[in-house]
This record gives sequence, C-alpha cells and structure tokens, in this order.
Amino acid sequence: MSDEQSRYRGPLTTRWDYMKEILVECPKCNKEALVTVDTKFHNRGKLTCRNCMHSERSVDRSRKYKSSGHAVDPIFGLPLWFQAEVRGDLFWASNREHLGEIKSYVSAKLRERQTMLFTTMVEKLPHFIKDAKNRATIIKAIEKLERK
Repeated sequence: MSDEQSRYRGPLTTRWDYMKEILVECPKCNKEALVTVDTKFHNRGKLTCRNCMHSERSVDRSRKYKSSGHAVDPIFGLPLWFQAEVRGDLFWASNREHLGEIKSYVSAKLRERQTMLFTTMVEKLPHFIKDAKNRATIIKAIEKLERK
C-alpha cells in the first residue's frame, strides 16, 4: 500500500450528513428497509421495504417500535441494518455510504484532521473503532456487513 493509499482524505462530513437515508430492519419481514428522513422536519420520515412492500410515514404511526440493546434509527426506533458487536462494543452505520467512509478511515494508517471549523463524523467515532489494535477486527466486521 502506497503512502497515498494509507492516508485518509475523506470528505468534510458530520454524522448528520449520513442521516438522510437510513437502512433499518423492516418491522414486517426483518429484511433491509429504507427510512427516508424529511429534510425540513428531521423528526419525520417514511419507511419503505422493497422486499415485502411495507410502507408507512412517521406522522401516521400510532406507536414507536421497541428495540433494546441495538442501535436504532431516530424516526421509527427500528434496529439499524448495519450493526455488529465487535469485542463487546456495538458497531453501527446508518447506510452504505456511512459504512464505506468508516471503512476508509479505519483502513488508513495516517489520519489527518480535515478542518478546524467543525468536528467531522470520523473524529466523533468511538475510540474502539479508531484504535489501531482493532483495525483488522473492525475491517472484518465491516466487510461482513457489506455482504449483508
């Protein structure tokens, strides 16, 4: 791996940049479903499952789903599609783009601060993800989630 390939030069994104579309577990069929967040009202959204064709809007729901012990989306409270336990810690990502960006960051041996104006998404990652001793384990977990 060359020096350029081992250096992280990701986008200047915050975690909210990855919250417009969130992949979750469908409450009807337990397959991958998409929560699309309303850009004007961040507490509203729509759930759509391509597998079973289940669909609902957050403004129409009468109850919030329960999911203890899992990372959940902020609109419906459904378990995130991309999550795994890594050495006793919960690893999760909102969508494929988020998962890919975390993989790029973890894979890099040199991680430079991108901006001084705000804290980026990768700078807010939990320590267990950023820890070099967990690099191989995290990448293995990400690759398993990518095949899901």
